Amino acid sequence: MKTRENIQKIKKIEEICNIIKRDIISLVDTHLSPDRDQRSSSLYPNGLATILADAALRTRSEKTSQWIRMNAKGRNLFGTALHPSEFSPLMWTSLYVLDELCGFPPPEMLQEKMPSPKNILTELDYPFSNDSSYIFPFHLACLTHLYLMEGRDASHLLQMIVDHQQPDGSWIDDTTATAMSVLALQQAEITPTYDFRNWLENARLPDGYWAAANGEVWEAAYALRTGEVPNSAQLANVIVECMHENYWWGFSRYSVPDADDMSAACYVLADHNPDLAAAALDRLEEVQDEKGGWGAFPEIEGTIPYETVVAPARESSCDITCHAAEALERNGRKGSAFKKGIYYLLENQKHEGYWRAPWWNSDFYVTTEIIFLLKQNNFEDTVFNALDWMEKKVNSQENLNITEYALMIGAFSAEYEEYSAEYEEYSDCLDTATDKFLEKYDSESLPPTFDIIYFAGLLDLMIYRLSVMLYYLRTFLRKAV
Repeated sequence: MKTRENIQKIKKIEEICNIIKRDIISLVDTHLSPDRDQRSSSLYPNGLATILADAALRTRSEKTSQWIRMNAKGRNLFGTALHPSEFSPLMWTSLYVLDELCGFPPPEMLQEKMPSPKNILTELDYPFSNDSSYIFPFHLACLTHLYLMEGRDASHLLQMIVDHQQPDGSWIDDTTATAMSVLALQQAEITPTYDFRNWLENARLPDGYWAAANGEVWEAAYALRTGEVPNSAQLANVIVECMHENYWWGFSRYSVPDADDMSAACYVLADHNPDLAAAALDRLEEVQDEKGGWGAFPEIEGTIPYETVVAPARESSCDITCHAAEALERNGRKGSAFKKGIYYLLENQKHEGYWRAPWWNSDFYVTTEIIFLLKQNNFEDTVFNALDWMEKKVNSQENLNITEYALMIGAFSAEYEEYSAEYEEYSDCLDTATDKFLEKYDSESLPPTFDIIYFAGLLDLMIYRLSVMLYYLRTFLRKAV
């Protein structure tokens, strides 16, 4: 029987869901418009992208300058707090470029810790780095800047930068990669093949700043998964238009194809273009490894050379495998590839009950998704093991972010009709997760949560994050009502 207090909580969650839905629709209209001239990115960090883009254009805008003075500092510069011990070689290179080409010197505490360009090169030398091949053009531009600082011949790197520009003027539809590439070419007095100025000007947002990247495939897919976005056919067409000729998808239309974005696209296209999804899933099944898993970057043709993909990005992981299995199931393909994927997940659950997510700064995302996937396929013991891990987390003193509490609400709200008696023991966990979620919301509303790993820190994918929250909060409301 519902208590007055619980009814108030339900009403509050309903209000928050309506706010999130409104925000998602607004963000989709702004950032994922089929009209490319109106589309801009919803991703952070913005400070670094804005300083570099402004320098690349070489035309000062007072509105941009004002935005930089007010915002380009601290967390917003790289998407993470400025702790030197956590800096990657790409971040150190960015600081040199900001200082020498953009007139934006780093804080004194960073200047004292900065390694020399020569030392950075030992960690960053082509073709490998510790970063993902999503940002190969950015990696290439950083190498070029370091070569030029050291007086080394960079002609081969400069030619590769020229060759990787897209016809629209950008490098992989990414503001930061585009600006850094342009600055490298400008240092060598080389004119890019295509007009980068028009692309950068169109990407500038009304307040004068630029956003870091474009994750339109990933964000459009998760917005569609909520089932609450108007004009879903139009949004699905954005995903279709981003497909590479080889039936693969990347993070955006020019990004290197990868198994994760491929899976996200195929999942939602089951309802909008099942024939295309089926053709793509044939390719996805071909790159499943012998143990049943999928890695982010299998050996496929794409816009970025495969030799730049470092070993960890090729190795199978639980988050990528979960998304591939979800896409197969959504498209009615529960054959050998699906079963092998499920087996991989069962074999790779940690003893504590969670699954590791190497592409995230949080294990709650993949663990919650796998809970739902395995629940649908009747692996109840494994699910309860995962819920036991979440029970410890929700009752700990650990300070989680608002998205993680929403994920736990979803996990504890799953409808286990066939073993509801066993599930009842988690009702207190659901109450605790709900209380902590509402406390976070009252204190911070819907702040950015930097959970996603990127080249120079972390990213907050606003549309994706809000879509995940909406999906799992709706799960709670269905159970509560």
